[in-house]
Amino acid sequence: MLHVKTPDEALEIIRSAFVPLDRPPEEVPLSAALGRVLALDVTADAYVPDFHRSTVDGYAVRAADTFGCSDALPAQLLLSGAVRMGEGAELCEDYGDGTIGVLKSVAPGHNMIFRGDDVKPGDRVLPAGRRLEPQDIGALAALGRAAVPVAPRLRVGVISTGDELVPPEHAPGPGQVRDVNGRYHIVKDIGVIQSILPIKR
Repeated sequence: MLHVKTPDEALEIIRSAFVPLDRPPEEVPLSAALGRVLALDVTADAYVPDFHRSTVDGYAVRAADTFGCSDALPAQLLLSGAVRMGEGAELCEDYGDGTIGVLKSVAPGHNMIFRGDDVKPGDRVLPAGRRLEPQDIGALAALGRAAVPVAPRLRVGVISTGDELVPPEHAPGPGQVRDVNGRYHIVKDIGVIQSILPIKR
């Protein structure tokens, strides 16, 4: 006679027979974090960038010193120093006597990224439950994170049952089929599982 378990009885069997899914997070280095699932929110504790910086090569000027200049009437500024990342002038002329001719006016803050434009301390950068992608690894590196808390990977397997199943190496008889979902297809080390339970180790 068939004895059917109630939902509560079935849940109790599951709780007693399988490992819990709410295991504590583990820390992994960024080099091993790609594809893993964040266990906790990642909150910034620093500014990114940490200083005002230019997005282009060229001359740093006070915007007010360039107002009204043009090709026909360049603003003439004294060159006070250089931090070289390449050669050549853009929208400028080097007169060779220590002065620079600026041919186009600029607005305050033009071509600049200011401290904290990307991230400020306290900002939530990545939410818990996110599967880490390459751009996320870059964001974590920008925050100075060498390791990240991730959900432990679960080891799972598929259990096939049924009198009609035969091993793959056997020829099926009448009404029989080869077992294509059993121990031959173990799924290991996955970050997120839905509707599958981990096998107790």
